Amino acid sequence: MSAEIPQCGIELIKRFEGYHEKLPDGRARAYPDPLSGWALPTIGYGSTTYPDGSRVKKGDIITQDEAQACLRHEIEEVIAPVLERIPTWEQMNKNRRAALISFAYNLGAHFYRARDRGSITRVCDTPEMWGDKKWVENQFSKYCNPGTPVEAGLRRRRKAEAELFCTPVMDEP
Repeated sequence: MSAEIPQCGIELIKRFEGYHEKLPDGRARAYPDPLSGWALPTIGYGSTTYPDGSRVKKGDIITQDEAQACLRHEIEEVIAPVLERIPTWEQMNKNRRAALISFAYNLGAHFYRARDRGSITRVCDTPEMWGDKKWVENQFSKYCNPGTPVEAGLRRRRKAEAELFCTPVMDEP
């Protein structure tokens, strides 16, 4: 991997994914995905697979350290290598990268140029618009699963991702 994963992206993911289903001893039990139910068992910080590639199963239990390892593996080994192929990736500051990592963690790393992801692709492809917070927020907000039980949470997440995307990095000129 060519760059370090921005900690602000990891924290954003943790904030919106949460650490579920937390047991009294601090470990987490697998839970049904909010939209897919047990068709997509999930654990820890929203993981559906383990670093060894095996899928999460109903009844699985992990520690918080294992949950963090799953999260980091997904970001470093699955998401980042795909996002680094976005032509403007190297032009993006760490906040923009972090926002897109969070987006990809939630919706999949292969969003760039996907048929149903045109708005977020335009964000990536239009550096001259990166400072237009209203425009960026509008593009991110198009991915909220309207009419579903997860819409409100996704609206908050997309707003936070857009906000981070538009936040300058203090050490930039």
